Amino acid sequence: MPWLVPLFFGSIAIWMFPKSVETFARNKSESLLRALRWRPFALLAVIISLRISALFSHDTTHIEVAAYLGSDSTVTERLHVLFAGDGLVEWMVLPLVYLFAWNGQGSRRSWTVEGLQKLKRTLALMLLISSTLVFDDSAYIAPETLPLISMPAPQVDVWSVVFLILVQCVVITGLLNAHAPQRGLRHYQQRLYLPLSPLLLTAFVYLFMAYLESGVFDASWWSNPRQDDQTATLWLWVIVAFNLHVFSLPHRDIDAHLGAGNGRSKALAWSIGVSVALLLLVTAFLMHDQQTPDATSVRSSLWLVGWMCALMAGVLLLPFLGFDDGSRPELNWVRWSLMFGPLLWFLMFEHAPFLVLGAWFAIMATTPLSWTMESSAPSPPVYQMVTIALLAIITLAVVVLSGEGLRYALPMGAALCVFSSMLDLHHATRSRQ
Repeated sequence: MPWLVPLFFGSIAIWMFPKSVETFARNKSESLLRALRWRPFALLAVIISLRISALFSHDTTHIEVAAYLGSDSTVTERLHVLFAGDGLVEWMVLPLVYLFAWNGQGSRRSWTVEGLQKLKRTLALMLLISSTLVFDDSAYIAPETLPLISMPAPQVDVWSVVFLILVQCVVITGLLNAHAPQRGLRHYQQRLYLPLSPLLLTAFVYLFMAYLESGVFDASWWSNPRQDDQTATLWLWVIVAFNLHVFSLPHRDIDAHLGAGNGRSKALAWSIGVSVALLLLVTAFLMHDQQTPDATSVRSSLWLVGWMCALMAGVLLLPFLGFDDGSRPELNWVRWSLMFGPLLWFLMFEHAPFLVLGAWFAIMATTPLSWTMESSAPSPPVYQMVTIALLAIITLAVVVLSGEGLRYALPMGAALCVFSSMLDLHHATRSRQ
C-alpha cells in the first residue's frame, strides 16, 4: 500500500494541465485517455479494497488492526473501523475523484470541453493542496508507529455521517456550478437574486451552525493550531465550496455584461490595492485580538498577507501557462487567489484561517469596482457600497469584541457575503434590462 498513495496523487497531479493531458492521450488512443481519466478512481478503489481485506482478514501488520481490533472483534466493530477510522478520508474522496472520469453524462446542461477541463483542474488543485493534511502518513507509510496495546475503536456517529454527506454535496455541487454552462442573470432574478439555490443555502446554514458548536478556530484552538489538521482542512473545504457557490458562478454571469472593458487596467490596479489593504487590516486585527502566535501577532499577520500578495501577483502570470479564464481573466484569477488562498497557505502556515474574513471583505469590496472604474458599465448605487462597508465594519467589531477567535467571524462573514452577492446580482440584472 505505501507506493499506491504517491501513485494516486501523481495520477491527480497531471490533471492540473487537463488540456495538455487530453490532447496528448487522444493523439495516442482513446483507450489511453479513458485510462488516465479513470486512474485516480481505480487507484483509490484499490487502496480501499486493501484496507477492507486487512481489516476482515485480521492482518496484524496493518496499523488499524493492531491499534483497534482484537482477534475476537465482531464484524460490526470492523465496519466501524472501516468507515470511521483512517479510511474515512478515502471514502470521502472517492466520489470526488470520479469527477476526473465524468464527461457531463446525465447533466441537463450541455457541458463544453473547456468547462470540464476547468472542473478537473480545480478539483486537482483542491486535492493536491490538502493531500498531506488530510491523508495521515502514519496510516500508510509508518509501520514503526504500531501500538503495543489496542485502543478503543472509532465509532460511526449518525450526525457525523449526515455532516460529511452535506460537506460532500456542497463541495461537489460547488465545483460543478463554478464551471457549468452559464444560465444568465435572469436565472437569479427568478429566485430573488440569491446566488445559490434555497436548498444549498439551507445546507450551508446547517453547516455553519455545526461550525459554531465544533470549537474549530475559536479562542482555545489557537493554543495548538495543529491539533487536528484533518478537521481544520475539512472546514476550509466548506469555505472553498461556499466561495464557489456564492462568488464564482455569479461573477462569471456578472462580468460577462461589463461591456467593452474600457478602464480594465485601472479596475485591476484598484482591486489589488483594496484587497491588500483589507487583508492587512482585518488579519492584523483578528490575530492581535487573539495574541496568536504570541506578542508578534501583527508581524505574523504581515507575513501571511505578504504570501497572499505573492499569490495574487503569481496568478497574473498564469495566462502564460494557458490558464486564460473568464471574460476578465486577470481580475478573475485575483479573485480565485482570494477564494483559495487560505486553504493553500494552511499547508504551510497554521494561522492561515485568519485570512478568510479579510479575503471575503476583499472580494465583496472589489466586485463593484469593475462596474465603478470601467467607463462602459453603469456604476452601482452609492448606498449599496456604503451598506456593505458599514455591515463589514460591524461584523469585524462584533468578532473582535467577542474574543472568540473566528467562531463568529465565519458565520457572520458568510451571511454578509450572501447579502453582498445578492446586491451585485440585483445591480447587474437591472443594468442589463
